[in-house]
Amino acid sequence: MSTEFEPPAIENLGRAPYGPVLLRMRQLHQAIHQGTDPGRILLVEHDPVYTAGRATPAAELGPEVVAIERGGKITFHGPGQLVVYPIVRLPRRDLRDWLHRLERFGAAVAAAFGLRAEPSACGTGVFVAGRKIASIGVHVKHWINLHGIGINVAMDPSHWQRVRPCGLSADIMSDLSTAAGRPITLAQAIAAATASVSVLTDPDLPL
Repeated sequence: MSTEFEPPAIENLGRAPYGPVLLRMRQLHQAIHQGTDPGRILLVEHDPVYTAGRATPAAELGPEVVAIERGGKITFHGPGQLVVYPIVRLPRRDLRDWLHRLERFGAAVAAAFGLRAEPSACGTGVFVAGRKIASIGVHVKHWINLHGIGINVAMDPSHWQRVRPCGLSADIMSDLSTAAGRPITLAQAIAAATASVSVLTDPDLPL
């Protein structure tokens, strides 16, 4: 039997540029590895930025794209998107379990707004009615997570048209507000994400 589960602290960074948050994530990852921090979940709405994971083709890289260590391809972060970075030790030493938890977390947030979401059939991500409402990209080292999941809440779709997000057509991208047919605020999404954190971090939670 495991010890009693204690959820990690949640830190809301508000609206923030990508660079300082990336540095914060890496410093926190190191602190967890050194045993000086138990880990925490960062919530943020980024200033507009394109980031590229390790699988991004060289032709899609450019001066406006931030290349990082996560898996996956290029994506966009910006206003109207809630990015959740669980910088924590994995609840189980199982990468598939961790990716499944991230997908279930995204689906739980969608369910808070009456939406039935499903994981991608050919990768990672969360879809509602065949359109993508959340993207996942992580880097796991020492069984500690870096990066996380971007949940589209109420976004300007024109940002996706400049790239092939996660290698897909930009037309497949959507957000919670569009899927629900009503405005959903970032504050509402934060509340739903906060209520669903145990999906990510409780090792005893059945998936």
